[in-house]
Amino acid sequence: MKVWGAHGEFCARHQWEVIVATLALLACAASVERHGTGTRAERCAGWARACPGLEAEYQAADAVIMTFVRCAALLYAYYQVSNLQKIASKYLLIIAGVFSTFASFIFTSALASLFWSELASIKDAPFLFLLVADVARGARMAKAGWSAGEDQGKRVGKALSLLGPTATLDTLLAVLLVGVGGLSGVPRLEHMCTFACLALLVDYLVFVTFYPACLSLVADFASGRKEMGTDGPFSETDLKPNPVVQRVKMIMAAGLLCVHLTSRWPWTRENGMIEGSLTNDFKSGSHENVLFHSYVKWFSVSADYIVIATLLCALIIKFIFFEEQKNWIIDMNDLTVKEVVKRNTKPKFSVGEDIKSDMHTQTDDLLNCEETEWPLLSPSSSAARLNTKKRPMAECLEIYRSEGVCTSLSDEEVVMLVEQSHIPLHRLENVLNDPLRGVRLRRRVISSRFQTEAGIKQLPYLNYDYSKVLNACCENVIGYVGIPVGYAGPLVVDGKAYMIPMATTEGALVASTNRGAKAIGTRGVTSVVEDVGMTRAPAVKLPNVVRAHECRQWLDNKDNYALIKEAFDSTSRFARLQEVHVGVDGATLYLRFRATTGDAMGMNMVSKGAENALKLLKNFFPDMEVISLSGNYCSDKKAASINWVKGRGKRVVCETTISAENLKNIFKTDAKTMTRCNKIKNLSGSALAGSIGGNNAHAANMVTAIFIATGQDPAQNVTSSNCSTNMEVCGENRDDLYITCTMPSLEVGTVGGGTVLTGQGACLQILGVKGAGVRPAENSARLASLICATVLAGELSLMAALVNSDLVKSHMRHNRSTANVANVANDMTLKVPKL
Repeated sequence: MKVWGAHGEFCARHQWEVIVATLALLACAASVERHGTGTRAERCAGWARACPGLEAEYQAADAVIMTFVRCAALLYAYYQVSNLQKIASKYLLIIAGVFSTFASFIFTSALASLFWSELASIKDAPFLFLLVADVARGARMAKAGWSAGEDQGKRVGKALSLLGPTATLDTLLAVLLVGVGGLSGVPRLEHMCTFACLALLVDYLVFVTFYPACLSLVADFASGRKEMGTDGPFSETDLKPNPVVQRVKMIMAAGLLCVHLTSRWPWTRENGMIEGSLTNDFKSGSHENVLFHSYVKWFSVSADYIVIATLLCALIIKFIFFEEQKNWIIDMNDLTVKEVVKRNTKPKFSVGEDIKSDMHTQTDDLLNCEETEWPLLSPSSSAARLNTKKRPMAECLEIYRSEGVCTSLSDEEVVMLVEQSHIPLHRLENVLNDPLRGVRLRRRVISSRFQTEAGIKQLPYLNYDYSKVLNACCENVIGYVGIPVGYAGPLVVDGKAYMIPMATTEGALVASTNRGAKAIGTRGVTSVVEDVGMTRAPAVKLPNVVRAHECRQWLDNKDNYALIKEAFDSTSRFARLQEVHVGVDGATLYLRFRATTGDAMGMNMVSKGAENALKLLKNFFPDMEVISLSGNYCSDKKAASINWVKGRGKRVVCETTISAENLKNIFKTDAKTMTRCNKIKNLSGSALAGSIGGNNAHAANMVTAIFIATGQDPAQNVTSSNCSTNMEVCGENRDDLYITCTMPSLEVGTVGGGTVLTGQGACLQILGVKGAGVRPAENSARLASLICATVLAGELSLMAALVNSDLVKSHMRHNRSTANVANVANDMTLKVPKL
């Protein structure tokens, strides 16, 4: 395996050398001219010699039989090409199937010209090659070579290490099997079988040398193009051979080898019976290029070739224009494999017409499923396993315990093991090695166990990448909830326009924020961001207040703090301790670690660093007891003055000025009215209510909508929504409005957590802040400034609506459904509102 892997990696990394060397050998073989005066009878002797009279023996009956064979070869080739669509995409089909087959045939023809004096007599050579060439092998190699993961050379080497031994055994077996035809005594059949053996050997050599080099070269040229992607991830199990089949092949190869040894090389021979065939070939012939004339004779027009050409054209037209692309899916209701076909639907909405409420279900309105026996695209599921008879519990349990996974068990058998508590329900994805199948079976168990079939069926679960959810975002997954995403903007922040994605179910929120962005206009919002850092505050207890005071003084020492910082920073490449603020309650200390965490929100980083720092601290204070890693002095997901005063995450301040004209035309109000309302509502009203960080109109609305859209932790809107909105009149005529929003504790990140999910990552990409920035905290800081600017736009719009009594009107227009709820519940219909 290692030798094959090293060979494949060498061919992939030295692409041009391998390709040029192979093409040079091809040119040399194709241009060889043979000289000599040997008679035709002399050239007939020996292995694979063209015998006189072959063309004369090719009578009408032979023509009919050979035409039938040629048609069968074309149909077999078409069958292979059709099956290739299930292995890889059409692009891989073109380069892997057509290219490798054509290259192998050309190389075979060039090499055969060295050994045949009349190569043109093999009219059926192209069709014979279609029967012996393994096109699927090249497609599997191509699919593996373009899989994600390692670099190109290692990928090709890894694929060849898995396919190489199998290809070697298959080639050996095929050569021995086809070579039996050379023992028949029929000259033409011997001639064709000899060419087939040579074709198999050449195809094998092309596959292990020339083809990996070309595959790597094409992949390098096409890197970055989406159409080069494969239809699915590469798995080593797709390439590993069946051990039983391999054993049978080896036994057959050994037997056939014995047949060849006893038939071709007798135990006793007279001296001089074996003559050098190559010497005879080079001594015979005339001054001509055999290969060129062979191609001309192969494709000469005759009645049987007209039939072949007609069939070939028909198959090509059928494959290109009439071959259906099919998708396969498992239906959860009856556990059968069904074909997904898009239905041509008519418009669903018309004025005064009722439609069925099952438009919200996952399958009925979108899929037209037909039962079939075809296996699923997923390697872990198939129609045979779905519909097979359920095996006994003991046998299923033995299979599970021996394999450690349940990929070979049917759905019924897996559910049986779950019901008997042999498989934990929360580990289905890992046990099945298939996240989607795990979610589907969990839905089935839950709906049956708690009689919630109707509700579970309405919860969507298809077309979602659960591999990104597993061990990262959620557990016990049974589906997902779709939330509408709207945009507000363009909102100009620090001189650049943004479209702000907002995920919400509150009507009028996006429209209101959009109105605020319109009022801000091209003047835009100016922002200032400070990376305060994430906090974690463990609670530790000392034996008495004296020891607690000593511990606090020890931490205040700069040298001791340096030791704590070193221990903290060693746990992460990005977490850097900034401060340890100590809170005291008797003999209990609350150590509030504050650290910057790059572009991550950073709760896990700070917790890990704080834990390591406590281990160091305990070496100096062995009588210290760690009560809790979090002592609520952080403070996380709770309204707390310490976050309002000292900050947490990012501290952002935004400002802008709204002209009197925009106030009048867009908000239908003026600056004095807005500032008066802000003072009475946001300042005095919040103070009277004892609000902490609530000196704003509705900052939590915009914060939460953007948090959900961009994969932030929605529960952290409690702290992140701390905002102080301030308004003043300004301008020469004192009729413009100056507004600021100060948010001291925005907890955001652009890496980790929910940001890895596809939809949330897309929203971050819309904002241009996906992933880590060039500088630490660059993208997370930009996201924080955009959130604060959006809050400012929302604050403007709502305050204007309040002073104009437009709030109720807008919510009645945008946040009130006109659907007849009673009818939806009773007869499952939905009334369309009048336009």
